Amino acid sequence: MTRGFYIAGTGMMLQRRRMESITNNIVNADTVGFKRDNLVSHRFDQVMIERRNDYVDRTQYSRDIEVGELTFGTRVDRVYTDFSMGNVEETGKTTDLLAVGDGYFIVETGDGDRYTKAGAFTINSLGYLTDGVGHYVLGTEGRIFVGSDQFQVTEPGEIYVGGEPVNRLRMAVFSDDADPRKQGDNLFYLNAGTADEDNTLTTTIKQGFYENSNVDVGREMVDMMTVYRAYETNQKMVQTVDQMNQKAASQIGRLGG
Repeated sequence: MTRGFYIAGTGMMLQRRRMESITNNIVNADTVGFKRDNLVSHRFDQVMIERRNDYVDRTQYSRDIEVGELTFGTRVDRVYTDFSMGNVEETGKTTDLLAVGDGYFIVETGDGDRYTKAGAFTINSLGYLTDGVGHYVLGTEGRIFVGSDQFQVTEPGEIYVGGEPVNRLRMAVFSDDADPRKQGDNLFYLNAGTADEDNTLTTTIKQGFYENSNVDVGREMVDMMTVYRAYETNQKMVQTVDQMNQKAASQIGRLGG
């Protein structure tokens, strides 16, 4: 019966992690460029249960008899990110940029170059294009100086100020074997694989638009109710096993008396 505690306990911990993931998705439903997370679970490795020295007849004992396989519950396998495109919103602001296709904007951080779909950019006091937390947006010529919001961006990502080309957006497309991970502030880094920057055929830029979160709040609420019911079921299982243990202990004590 102790195994019942492990199975139900791991189930409760798994559902708690799922609830945290769903809650984070809902909280970021209005965050520009946010990509929803999906937690994937996996059961623990199975073990073979055997009965040792099981009685066969009046004169023999078997060495062992297989009872069957047993798993000790479930665990978090990995949190996967849904990279599907969110809804597009038109703002008319020249600093808002939308990457249509697989491309990600590249920004400069203290940890190196990072990737983002959050194209709601601003212009800092020095006249450079930055993301929402102040990271410089990068072009092929380095940081992008525009001076004011009077600039134009073409579909290939070329940036013009006063009709003159000044820079071009660096855009990255992840390779098939890439393993992008969230860092925070709507940024991604590559845990494995590479990012291709020669991608003019797979990404176009639209100025005056940005990509919203791809979170479907209705779906997340349904998932939340499912997780709640699963957690409640595992909780009741813990209570049931505990009651069985108490009953068994009291009966053993009564027999011993």
